[in-house]
Amino acid sequence: MRDATEDEEIERALQYLVHSFEASGDNPKPVVLHSTRVGMDLYDRGYEEATVVAGFLHDLIEDTDVTADKIRSRFGPEVADIVAAASFDPSIDDYLERHYDIYDSCFALGRPAVLVKAADILDNSDYYGLAASDELAQQLLAKMDYFIEKSEPYIGDEAIHAELAEKLPAVREQIEDS
Repeated sequence: MRDATEDEEIERALQYLVHSFEASGDNPKPVVLHSTRVGMDLYDRGYEEATVVAGFLHDLIEDTDVTADKIRSRFGPEVADIVAAASFDPSIDDYLERHYDIYDSCFALGRPAVLVKAADILDNSDYYGLAASDELAQQLLAKMDYFIEKSEPYIGDEAIHAELAEKLPAVREQIEDS
């Protein structure tokens, strides 16, 4: 059972999420809905408050002008570190390398960051079949496969890891059929 203090912190994170996306201008993807699904997935699984809050905020550094320092000042160092680990390095141009770098940052930080990235991938994988090109579709499969394999030591005993592993063949089939 959750306590009111934790729910208040999650509510605060949601308000910050929406405000940050509204302030950053137009974004072509449904980022607030995606971020909400990621945070709620982690919440529903009963993960720690910092992991859940980071799940809600995981795309802010990538998709808005919010910095890790801003997140740190509002939500503390643990949440900021998780969000920073789950964010791409804009200096890396290669699509797969950029994602492998994110995953490696999550692995370096540990279980909470790996859980946030797992929930992110699980939610995003529903849309992999809509990839704009065959090359991108193959890259999406490669990064999902890489994450599943490399995250096993961190979250291999978690239901979310099993769900990712079980979903990979369906995603592969969806991509091959599109």
